[in-house]
Formats: sequence, C-alpha cells, structure tokens
Amino acid sequence: MEKLIRVKYSKTGPLKYISHLNMAQVFTRALRRADIPMVISIGFNPRFRISFGPPLPLGISSKSEYLDIRLKEEMSLGELKDRLNRVLPLGLNIIKAKEIPLSSESLIKVIDSASYMITLKLKFRKETIDFRKKDLIDEINKNIKYFLSQKEILIEKETKKGIKNINIRPAILSMEAKEHKGQILKLELWLSIGPNENLNPRYVIESWLSKFSKTDYIVNIKQICREGLYINHKAVI
Repeated sequence: MEKLIRVKYSKTGPLKYISHLNMAQVFTRALRRADIPMVISIGFNPRFRISFGPPLPLGISSKSEYLDIRLKEEMSLGELKDRLNRVLPLGLNIIKAKEIPLSSESLIKVIDSASYMITLKLKFRKETIDFRKKDLIDEINKNIKYFLSQKEILIEKETKKGIKNINIRPAILSMEAKEHKGQILKLELWLSIGPNENLNPRYVIESWLSKFSKTDYIVNIKQICREGLYINHKAVI
C-alpha cells in the first residue's frame, strides 16, 4: 500500500555548495543504495517519486530542509531514517520522518516562511571602542528598525530581460540582533517564502550593511544558516 513520507534533514559543511538540482540526484542515488521501496513514475523517463521544499540558496547551510517520498509498501520510519543515514554523504543527515496523508499538498505550495541565523564578524575601526554587550545589540537593533521602516528596499537583480530593481521589503517579516560575543554578532531573520517568492537572505543582509558604512565598526557576513521552514508559523513536521 502506497505511503507518503515527509522527511526532515540537515545540510551542512561543504554540501552547502551543492545546487538544488544536484540534491535530487544525491537523494535518488541514496534511496537506491539504501534499498528503499520507492514508487516510480510512469513514462519514458521513470523516476523515483520525490519532491523537495523551497530551494536553499547556494552557500547557505540548513538545520531544517524537507522532502516528500512515496513508498510502494509499508516500512518502519526508524529503519528508513537509519538506512538513509548510512549511505548519505557527510553533511546530509536525516533528522525525522513522518507519514502524512496521500492527499497532502506539496511542500513548495504550503511552506510560507523561513527563519535564518546570520553570523556576522565585527571589526572595530578604533581599538579604543569598547561596546558592552547590551549597548551594541541595542545599537544594531536601532539600525535594523530604521532599515525596516523604509517602504521600499530595492536591490538590483539580473533577469532574462536584463537588470531589474526589485523591492524586497514585503518579503522581510522580521530581523533582530540576538547575541553578541567578542567579534561575533548573531542576527535572526525571518522571510516569507512560497512558490513565487524565495528571497536569498544574503541580499537582505548586504542591503542592510550598505546603509551603515560610516559606523564605528565594519561588519562582514561569516555564515548563514536556515534554522527552520514553517507552515502558518508552525514547523513543517
């Protein structure tokens, strides 16, 4: 009896540089090697019935990615998880698997928001500057508040018809400095996401940083990690 299984996995390390298209090939090979009883599509080019959530931008790691797979027979979810983890390359790890109704809509249609943790490295322009933890976070959040108060935040994006100005402000749900330790500052960023909207968080951070080049410190992006994907503010599974 056919089963629809929703799988949560992480993508870290060098694998963050593998494209969304290549991820499908990686999982197809892993499912075959793990001998998972997959449903195969009908047609001239039969394929395993798998579908992914919103693409993860290249160079960004994630603790919370999803894919749906269709099994042609009953299988223990624990066994499915263990078999896949034994054959997946280092950097991909199955976290959780859950059976969902066969009538469930695709991940790409139902996921509507994503959260990211942005790790920034600070370099102070003057060695004498000594920001206390609370003071620096407060100052950064004031800058963020001003940045988000703009009705339009335009970026240049290359399209098939040439360079186009895109207003990214509607896609930014929230942004806040959360933690400061030494030269490291962490921001939490929430973006709306969907079939026609998948804003790269790097564009948001780079646009914000470009507004504050005259401050007493230089800020560089060290790492971006997708912390979660959500359906109506709730984790997918």
